Amino acid sequence: MEPTYREQIIETINNLIEARNIIFEQILNLAMSNEFSHLKEAFDQGDIYSFSLNHFEDMEDVNVQKMVKLCRKTEETIFMIMDLNGVNENEVKLNEV
Repeated sequence: MEPTYREQIIETINNLIEARNIIFEQILNLAMSNEFSHLKEAFDQGDIYSFSLNHFEDMEDVNVQKMVKLCRKTEETIFMIMDLNGVNENEVKLNEV
């Protein structure tokens, strides 16, 4: 059976969530290689720290700034498509954003 339009919308949203997470990971990798390189010594192996986009907004690295804008635009698109189609948070993998 072919997926319904709604199922395709939900799959699209989940794919955008995955893309957003990849973009965010790349932002973190770029920052840790450059302006946040001093933080590598601050963490021990196994330590967990939660970064958010806000941590990267004031960075001077143009590449990071472009990626932050792309990440924010992707988030905006996810929520806009959800709103337009009446998709609630329980229907998608939003906890990964």
